[in-house]
Amino acid sequence: MSDEVIIYIAPPVTERGLWRVRSDGRPEREVASEEAAVAFAAEHARMIERAGGVAIVRIERADGTWETFRA
Repeated sequence: MSDEVIIYIAPPVTERGLWRVRSDGRPEREVASEEAAVAFAAEHARMIERAGGVAIVRIERADGTWETFRA
């Protein structure tokens, strides 16, 4: 595992679409809400940190900007 893993959370493309969570080396996960996407990303980040890596979570907002969180 590399020392730094970026986890991306993207909003739905359509009004009824699903939130997408992805990171390198893992399949994309689709969930129903932003809350579920953040919870999934947080669990993945904790797993990375327990393994000695650094996790960065980036959330794409509706206006195209990114919010970045580092533990």
